[in-house]
Amino acid sequence: MEEKLVVHNNLKRLRKTRGIQQKFVAESIGISPNYYCQIENGHRILPTKYLPKIREIFGVTLDEI
Repeated sequence: MEEKLVVHNNLKRLRKTRGIQQKFVAESIGISPNYYCQIENGHRILPTKYLPKIREIFGVTLDEI
C-alpha cells in the first residue's frame, strides 16, 4: 500500500513540476485521461507496462517514479 502512495504522489509531482497536463500523459501512454487521473489520485495502480513510456515522458529513472 505504501509503494502505491509513493508512486501516485511522485507521478503527480513530476507532472506538475514539468507543467504537463494529465491528458498529455494519458494519451502518450495510451489510456484515458480519467484512468490516469485515478492513478494519480491513488484509486488505481499504474500497470508496469506503462513504466517505460512514463520514464520517457518525465525523463526519470524507475527509482524516481
